[in-house]
Amino acid sequence: MPLNIFVWTPFPYAYFALYSACIFAAVVVRPNPLRRLFFVPLIALSWRLLYDGQAGYLTSQLWFGWLPAASDYILLTDVQREFHRMEDSTGRRLRRSERSSRPIEHSSLLLRIKWALDLFLNARGIGWAHALRHLRTLHRAPRATFLALQIARLCTALLLSDLANLHARWNPAFCARLGMASAGLAWRVVSPVGWAVSAASAMSLPHYTASIVAVALGLSRPQDWPPLFGGLADVVSVRKFWARGWHQLLRRSLSAHGKWLSTTLRLSPRSRLSLCVHICTAFFLSGLVHYLGERVPLRRVGAHSGSLVFFGIQPVGIALETLFCFLATKAGAGDALPAVLCRALGLVWVLVWFALTLPIMQDPLIRAGELDARVDVSLIMRVWRGSWRLAPGQLCPSM
Repeated sequence: MPLNIFVWTPFPYAYFALYSACIFAAVVVRPNPLRRLFFVPLIALSWRLLYDGQAGYLTSQLWFGWLPAASDYILLTDVQREFHRMEDSTGRRLRRSERSSRPIEHSSLLLRIKWALDLFLNARGIGWAHALRHLRTLHRAPRATFLALQIARLCTALLLSDLANLHARWNPAFCARLGMASAGLAWRVVSPVGWAVSAASAMSLPHYTASIVAVALGLSRPQDWPPLFGGLADVVSVRKFWARGWHQLLRRSLSAHGKWLSTTLRLSPRSRLSLCVHICTAFFLSGLVHYLGERVPLRRVGAHSGSLVFFGIQPVGIALETLFCFLATKAGAGDALPAVLCRALGLVWVLVWFALTLPIMQDPLIRAGELDARVDVSLIMRVWRGSWRLAPGQLCPSM
């Protein structure tokens, strides 16, 4: 059957290309009040996908994941006047005065396309003035060292992905579609870890692959490729988990909307109320993005997304741990406990929190079959049992 790109299922190739082109063109064109009109076709296309499309879970998430960035780039931010690279073309770090004295809006179309492409493909703003603080100063490893480390990380991610796939085939919450909340206490605690490993490894694999190719060919530098996810030290609290531990691909676009709302409400930039508005806005928009991305596949089976609730209660977890830390500090308990014990307790707290809350979002997807294990080959099984292939239901205790 010939490929028809002008369809809404299974992947709307032509429409996604048009969708992406509208965002990209809005970044390339020079500052103009009419630039905001590029957002109109984005809404129209998204509405069509939402109500007429038959796209799957990952397709829909990719589509709606771009909406906050599009809103930021087109509606909230004058990108060519407010976004600046931290270095020039030779790699020399620019002073603050130099960044603002070289606006890209006066450059040629070709340079603006190159500039926009860098911004478009760099969701975390690595090398840009708006990058997250902990990603601005990175270790400049030699190319050979970096490539060796990335290859090792790529192999590790492959093994973790294999392990997560086996977990999904073994855990009745996934393989029998019971859901995390209905598979028993032990599985409920294990399931968030298994899901996180699966998602993190799946996202890291293309990241590591692209970094190896780009650096090996001299298209970018090692410092342009910090890891997508943090380490154990970054998941010792719910706040740290969302601020550093989990990927920050939506961080800039979500925080831009919180900043806009705080400014609209005329709140002091560094006040606690402004911080609360920033946090709540970010989680609401994140929940909305996931809700829209899940609505298309879940609607086919008559299920409803729990993403708005899941992300909506994350500020509650942050508030609870902040209150606990405040009371512990007042009581002098913070200085009495060893740092290692504090981190261990933090890890336990984060695990308990997500064991309680993650099923709200994931269980509808699990029961709809969107999180079924689909990889039927395994290196681990080849070493363990001598066979690459995985039969349907082979490891599931409920089948």
